[in-house]
Amino acid sequence: MPYSVNDLVTSYQACGVKAGHVVYLTGNFGRLGVSLDVSKVELFERHLQALWQILGEQGTIVVPTHSASICNTDQIFDLALTKSEMGPFSEYVRLLEGSVRSFHPFFSRTAIGAKAEYICGHNSRHSYGGHTPFSRMLELDALFISVGIEPRQIVSLVHQCELEMGVPYRYNKEFMHQVIRDGRVSVEPFYHLVTYLDCDIVRDKNIKIFEHFKQQHKLHQVSMGKGTCWAFNMKSFYQSTTELMSQDIYSWLQTPPTKRPYQN
Repeated sequence: MPYSVNDLVTSYQACGVKAGHVVYLTGNFGRLGVSLDVSKVELFERHLQALWQILGEQGTIVVPTHSASICNTDQIFDLALTKSEMGPFSEYVRLLEGSVRSFHPFFSRTAIGAKAEYICGHNSRHSYGGHTPFSRMLELDALFISVGIEPRQIVSLVHQCELEMGVPYRYNKEFMHQVIRDGRVSVEPFYHLVTYLDCDIVRDKNIKIFEHFKQQHKLHQVSMGKGTCWAFNMKSFYQSTTELMSQDIYSWLQTPPTKRPYQN
């Protein structure tokens, strides 16, 4: 047995999870260890059982349920049927009774719990920005938890910061895509924050951003099973990162690009 519910309760509490919290949960759960005696679904159930034990009835869990591979294809997005490409745990949560998935064909999130409808219902058509799941999680002072993967490798919240700070190497692109809406197929516009193709950016992999964050805020690092999980307050990360970007608009990059198609 790789870990028990009680083990997980201890780990999640050490991450800062408290009653009534909104928790954004992502990562690779396989890195915590597996067992031939316990199915993957049973392990997922243990995580949720542990989290609900702490969060209580007023808590909420959110996971990424992206389906980015269908972008620029003829594949129809169906909110109920299109699978998550973000790992088996996110697909497990997506299929739970009472879960709410945001309506974006490429970059959806799925929530379950007290604030699920508010976070993932009636969102904008953008992947980042106002009235998206991330903006509402920030408003609700959510906790970001990365299981098995260092958060700097998967912290897509940084793109919310880039959008709101207006980094010049990105722009919002419109994608026309087929979706199922009210039982019918329709072609609708959706928006995603992309980089200029002819801009020679080299990503920093969030090294500078997390160095700056850790100077002011707590990055929890906790043992979980045979692996590690990390956690931080999303609003603190947003404030720290936008502050850094206000001083260095290219802080997400290793160095400022030499090719700048956005420059006159």
